[in-house]
Amino acid sequence: MIRPRPLIVALAATGILVRALFCESASAEDLRTLIAGSVVLSSDNPDGSRLTMGYNDAVSVSLSRDSSFIQGMEIELKVPAVVMAVPGGFAYELWRKVDPLPDKNRFGYRGERIITQPLPARAGLVIQVPIRKDHSLKSGPYATLMPVVVEAKDFPFLFKLLPVSKGFSNEVETAQFQVRVRPILTDEGALGIRLRFPEGQADKSPILVTVDDKKVDPALTLLLKTGVHRLHLASENYREENRSFAIEQGKTLELVIELQDTTPILLIEAPDSAIVSLDGQRLDHVARPQVQVEAGEHSATCRIGDYTITRKFTAYRGKTYRMVLAIDLQVQESP
Repeated sequence: MIRPRPLIVALAATGILVRALFCESASAEDLRTLIAGSVVLSSDNPDGSRLTMGYNDAVSVSLSRDSSFIQGMEIELKVPAVVMAVPGGFAYELWRKVDPLPDKNRFGYRGERIITQPLPARAGLVIQVPIRKDHSLKSGPYATLMPVVVEAKDFPFLFKLLPVSKGFSNEVETAQFQVRVRPILTDEGALGIRLRFPEGQADKSPILVTVDDKKVDPALTLLLKTGVHRLHLASENYREENRSFAIEQGKTLELVIELQDTTPILLIEAPDSAIVSLDGQRLDHVARPQVQVEAGEHSATCRIGDYTITRKFTAYRGKTYRMVLAIDLQVQESP
């Protein structure tokens, strides 16, 4: 077992010592606190939750079932002015593996303490706690990054306030702290691909699906960086598909692809009054402007009034053909 490495911080103003523990491995301890509120970290709520807590309360944090896009959590605490006037009088603690599940009607728990640290003498405090070993979080002037990873197995998690001195005024004892807990998301989203086969056809032929020119398994959810991506689908028995799609941070895109067999398709654009025939068979192009045709040679005819035109074409599998009857009227000026 790796033992905690204590850092003793002397608070000159009060003469009280506060032990700051950064524990990579710790044993369970007794914990007594009131739960001011509970937060669920979820990528569906990137703004997080805001709560109010007293100086001897705790906030419980749990992790949503799907935490694929969450790399950490941020705890932002706003300190009342009356508390800032008592430097060194309060501290905060972080706890993991809290048992039993936090409840507003319970006071006693057991858990592993990560850190006990005095509140700084300023109006706000921002703490970032990684929950993935491969996180990209870094300490900066506006946030303190905890050097301990709180993984999914370490939840429920508690953020707790506590006094480290006595003799507070009634104004200090009744002061309310504002806290906000939010997830820190990765720069990723996900893609789910659903292939819909033509009615009466089963998935018998191999289908090659690539995303950004890399082969993927359409049966699996794919993690992707945010932004625009390209999908290509190729198969001997179905039409080729090319799609562009956008991935948003922390969201899963469901992309439904209606597979079409390779029977040639004829699209007809002609006035409603026109008479359209294919290989001598009249087509109701008003009700069915799109028809499937057999591969091979065909003869298409359009007639409107006394004007008739016929064209021959060869239809190939997997191709789409457009038949357009255009009547042009020109007025020209001569010298």
